[in-house]
Amino acid sequence: MDGTPRVFLTNPAVNSRVFGSLGETRTLGGAVNIAAFNLGIAVAPWVGGLLIDAGFGLEVTAWVGAAFAVAALGSTLLDRFLTRRHEAADPGYGRTVVSSRSEEVTAAHR
Repeated sequence: MDGTPRVFLTNPAVNSRVFGSLGETRTLGGAVNIAAFNLGIAVAPWVGGLLIDAGFGLEVTAWVGAAFAVAALGSTLLDRFLTRRHEAADPGYGRTVVSSRSEEVTAAHR
């Protein structure tokens, strides 16, 4: 079994992280998150194909996958560092705040 099905298991966890930390801008964050996944799905095979065409052989695809995995790990570690720094400076960072406007809209629809 290849690693493809297991990779998609990270999608809900990442979406949950994005939606939980962005507050009122979570719709835009979700769109950017999905766009980033799709970009990775398109760019990694393209880079692998370019390197195969350049004569590096099929083995290079493993190195391309490893490079993208290291980049993803680096962005995850950067996110954790920045989140902890923001939480230390602002204890309410990342908490969803319900604005009075959304309460008015909800009340109007009842």
